[in-house]
Amino acid sequence: MRNLIKFTFFLSFICTAHTIFAQAAWVDPEEPDVTKPVRLYVDLSKTTNTSCKENPGPFYIWTWRPVELGADNPLVNGTGDKPWKNSNDLLKMTRDSVKGEFVWYYEMTPTLFYGVPASEIYSKGISFLVKPKDGGGYGSPDVKTEDLTITISPPKLVRGVTYQFPSVILDNELTTIIYNNPADTVVTMQDLSDGDAYLWIKCTAVDTLTGNLVTYQPSVFLKVGNNPNLEMIKDPLTNMFSLTFVPRTFFGFKPNERGKEIECKVRRKVWKTVADNTTDQPKFKMGCK
Repeated sequence: MRNLIKFTFFLSFICTAHTIFAQAAWVDPEEPDVTKPVRLYVDLSKTTNTSCKENPGPFYIWTWRPVELGADNPLVNGTGDKPWKNSNDLLKMTRDSVKGEFVWYYEMTPTLFYGVPASEIYSKGISFLVKPKDGGGYGSPDVKTEDLTITISPPKLVRGVTYQFPSVILDNELTTIIYNNPADTVVTMQDLSDGDAYLWIKCTAVDTLTGNLVTYQPSVFLKVGNNPNLEMIKDPLTNMFSLTFVPRTFFGFKPNERGKEIECKVRRKVWKTVADNTTDQPKFKMGCK
């Protein structure tokens, strides 16, 4: 079972690499903080549906993922009794002739635009198409690009020797805590053997009904070495250790509780002094889905 979990982790790690959708649509910066302004770019000369290429514009985005905004939202895609023929002026794009003759972009702060947490944008990406204000239809040919989806990867962080994967931790999805033992500068923690790295871990959850905080700790620090569920698995190729779990089941959240933060520290199975643990004690914020 442990080998399966370890294989799943490294397979997932490899699969995180992403490619830009046919170079027709991309996000800038490439790995954005979606709580800050980003630009969604489209090169109309590279879309599969080229009906917009011969149109002088201006162009507008029409978006539905991670969520489609309702008619009562000021950023709704279109207005009036025929919204497809009347795109919202707030969704008007800007030409970027420096990047190319047919390149247009729309700038937004995704969490504010869609009204969802950052974790939902990272997990779902952004789907949209580009069209002129009047997209045709209603008996006439549509003037639009094909549906475009951009995978949004979170920004790379400067990692300590202990870090999480994926970078956004969700209650009901696999999470791996990784300990980069070869990079640890604590001399007495270097070159640990398989079976000698254990993880002290604590999770703070919030009761969504009352707002009260609840703390879960599988074992107190001094008892961690006695808990086989906290043993980290060593990869013989990298000499790195990992522990994989699903937070909700691992900590035993109640149905009305949601994870807020995870704190952890790696120590030896047999702990005698502070020389038997890392100095790294990171705290990871949890997202929601």
